[in-house]
Amino acid sequence: MSRLFLGVTLLIVAVLIVPTYLEACPACKTLDDPIGKGFNFSILFMMAMPFVVFTVISGTVFWHYRRASKEPMD
Repeated sequence: MSRLFLGVTLLIVAVLIVPTYLEACPACKTLDDPIGKGFNFSILFMMAMPFVVFTVISGTVFWHYRRASKEPMD
């Protein structure tokens, strides 16, 4: 029982102390500072990359498919 009490006490202390030392997330910072602008740009870049990769791969497959269908079969 004392081990459980110690674990719960440490968890409560960590929950109460840790947020006072942490900074806000990048989206919560002001947009005027260069670090905030950099975070926002990196988030937009990471959101766009799956679409770019999907477009490049599907475009390449489509291009190869069209090119193969135009060539005469021997």
